[in-house]
Amino acid sequence: MRGGVMFDEMLHLLYPRVCAGCHSLLVSEEKGICPECIATFDAFSDADAAGCAIQERFGHSCPTGNYPERAWSLYRFHKNDRLQRVIHAMKYEGVHRLGEVFGMLLAEMIAGSGADNRFGCIVPVPLHRLKVVERTYNQSEIIARSAATILRKDVRPDLVIRKKYTRPQAGLSPQERQSNVKDAFVPSGNIVPENILLVDDVLTTGATAAAVMHALESAGAVNISLATVALAA
Repeated sequence: MRGGVMFDEMLHLLYPRVCAGCHSLLVSEEKGICPECIATFDAFSDADAAGCAIQERFGHSCPTGNYPERAWSLYRFHKNDRLQRVIHAMKYEGVHRLGEVFGMLLAEMIAGSGADNRFGCIVPVPLHRLKVVERTYNQSEIIARSAATILRKDVRPDLVIRKKYTRPQAGLSPQERQSNVKDAFVPSGNIVPENILLVDDVLTTGATAAAVMHALESAGAVNISLATVALAA
């Protein structure tokens, strides 16, 4: 065991790990984000406040759609803050270990609210297969798998397929976002549990999450909750 620790320390000396938010050197036990950057993130006061904010967002953006049964989010997302840099690094720069950190924090929030035993499985919002090839990973799946280790649930990325290659949602109006993901997701044909926790990285209007929820509901899901790292301010 000690040999493995020494090897990690040698790697850190040869290839220093830096914080994705401020580029300061990380100590060996830190995964991608320093405590100082985490302290700057605009965190929700508690799970109830986060859930209310997400439900309100669905009410504004998807008034005729289905809302998640329950919802959680760690932070409010603001343009040009450190959290934006960190999430960009997680999604586009290959710093996938950041998803492990966020997944753990989300699981702790969910477990602390007493809802950790109600889910049959955890479903990450899927990427189109061409985007998976481009990025080599789905950041939402990494978040989901990290959360699953604490919540002790199966991760089921095989329940929904993203059949349509869509434009990035960033920069689109709420109406354009809904049109962009319309019919983008379909059930895979596998048996779907009634109770599901859907996981994504950032929620802006809720259009993508609503489209995935619709696909799951059409396959038999009854109660779908939602957990996201950040809610766009």
